[in-house]
Amino acid sequence: MKIAAFVDVEGNVLPFDSNGMVCVYDNNNTTQWNCVSKRPLYINRGMNLADVRESIHAVASDLIGCKAFIVKRNMGIFNAIFEEELHLRIFSATGSPLAVLDQVRDIVRSDIVKAIENAERCKQQNTSIDPIAIGDSTKGCYQINLVSVQEKNELMNSKDILLPFFQKNKFVELEIICRHTPKWIERELTNLNFTIKTEMRKDGYCHAFVYPDNK
Repeated sequence: MKIAAFVDVEGNVLPFDSNGMVCVYDNNNTTQWNCVSKRPLYINRGMNLADVRESIHAVASDLIGCKAFIVKRNMGIFNAIFEEELHLRIFSATGSPLAVLDQVRDIVRSDIVKAIENAERCKQQNTSIDPIAIGDSTKGCYQINLVSVQEKNELMNSKDILLPFFQKNKFVELEIICRHTPKWIERELTNLNFTIKTEMRKDGYCHAFVYPDNK
């Protein structure tokens, strides 16, 4: 399992609003953790949201395969970018991240197991987490109330629920009812050749409509 951490020159964990290094650690299923990549990350309090996002996405390629990101303290907007856009869980720690890597790994593994068990339980109870066909299923129109599904499956995030559907199903339109459009979705759908349009409705929810990109 790969776990990333934001550290200073001495290898101690930094808060998000700092300049430091993103180190990615991998144990290759052994007891030894090794730093397999390092990339500088420059962030300061005076940066606007666009600049913060640009700095973080500049190191995103190094974070592929990582399941968690360790920092000194949580900070709202950074959490949103890492968790919703890069799909990484944030953990807080002090000192060297090496001291907590095993603990973080065990928590992540436990959550993955619980999510799998929860999904299996839903299948056994005939509680589907998949979008449902609207009208004649041959027309390829589907809908999913993401708010309701996540309330019943608290350990599953939007990407776990939706991405398998995008990858495995052919459809003409998918309507996603959510509180806000998942941050990761636009990037992933571009890669999968889909287009998304969103609108806020009187019910207070965001309705996102996904279509195959036929251009």
